[in-house]
Amino acid sequence: MSKRVAILVGGGDVPGLNMCLKSLVYRVIDEGFEPIGVRKGWEGLIRYDYHDPTTYGDNFIELNKHMVRPIDRSSGSFLHSSRVNPLETPAKYIPEFERKRGKATQDMTPHIKEVVNRLGFKALMIIGDDDMLRYAAHLSKEGVPVIAIPKTIHNNIHGTDYTIGFSTGLARGVAFIHELRSLAGSREQIVVIETFRVNSGLSTLMVGFLAGVDRVIIPEVPYDPEKLAVLLQRDKALNPSNYAVVLVNDGSKIVEEKILKYTPHLSPRSQSQVLTLMTEDRAKEADAEADFTLDEVVETGTSLAGSGMVVAELMRHLTGEDVFLQSLTYLLRTGSPDGQDLLGATNFAIRAARLLKEGKFGRMTAYQQRYNLTDVDLQVVTQGVHGVDVDEMYDPDDYKPKVNLIWAAQE
Repeated sequence: MSKRVAILVGGGDVPGLNMCLKSLVYRVIDEGFEPIGVRKGWEGLIRYDYHDPTTYGDNFIELNKHMVRPIDRSSGSFLHSSRVNPLETPAKYIPEFERKRGKATQDMTPHIKEVVNRLGFKALMIIGDDDMLRYAAHLSKEGVPVIAIPKTIHNNIHGTDYTIGFSTGLARGVAFIHELRSLAGSREQIVVIETFRVNSGLSTLMVGFLAGVDRVIIPEVPYDPEKLAVLLQRDKALNPSNYAVVLVNDGSKIVEEKILKYTPHLSPRSQSQVLTLMTEDRAKEADAEADFTLDEVVETGTSLAGSGMVVAELMRHLTGEDVFLQSLTYLLRTGSPDGQDLLGATNFAIRAARLLKEGKFGRMTAYQQRYNLTDVDLQVVTQGVHGVDVDEMYDPDDYKPKVNLIWAAQE
């Protein structure tokens, strides 16, 4: 019976990721298995040509305790990572031996299954975010033995109330906001702080609540620029240091009735951001008013512009005052993991290795309020992502958190 186990990482880096990887390698070896690291997540499995053994070293690495011993001291991902969705793999990621002419994307699932079979992997052990784990759930349904570990600073994966990286990301977000307050105060300005684009505003709302920011803008509730400008000017006037802070989840949208009115006042890059967040029909309407067309947005990929930049430009236009923007984005993915993420990463690795030893596949490690450390059916991740319960946690009129007793995720 094969003892080879593939370990792979996908999605964004988070604090505690390498701690989890190190702990997993140690435990897998202690249980008598041979851990094989897959480089760049699904991309490593996609690019491997089982007809050409020379491609093995480019995509896999034989792991041992000595090799991973120091990796917990560094951020990032020791195995590297990618965001490829094998169900719709872009042509640029598909090796020549598998590429089908004339197709923009391909489903590489059959190839991945063949690679797993030919290399004799007993299981795939996957450390990933919601996108990564949704495909892992698909592979599990296809008969591939899978064990999953959830990690994302957004803490939005169904089935678990905690994901690796969330605790540190939360603490770093609060710390960075507090550091920016001194700058905002000395300049007596409105500061717009942006977090990562994600379709759930849960982590942004929690950072904003704990940091005591004035207003929080989340994807679940489109905002009215005029109302936000009035509220921020009021916050600024009431602050003895004459500044205000608004935290913006990238992916947040302007209310539809105000889009056409304000798009012309934005820079081309911010116009492109607005268009990418609109429905196709509505975006075409805005094309007539904007300096940047939807076709150009798709072609050039300028959607990297953030919602925070849009808010900053609109607040500057509406208030007539200087506004400064700071994006936290990748700063939240770096740094040393805190105690919770060190413990969480280690415990998830121990649980995952135990599932491997017991031959329990199609499972995901999890923390739940009722059961603490546990594991759940991996298919639960396909139910979507944890989002903000607006009625319970957010005031859509004041753009403020509305929470009393708070927990990382809602049931």
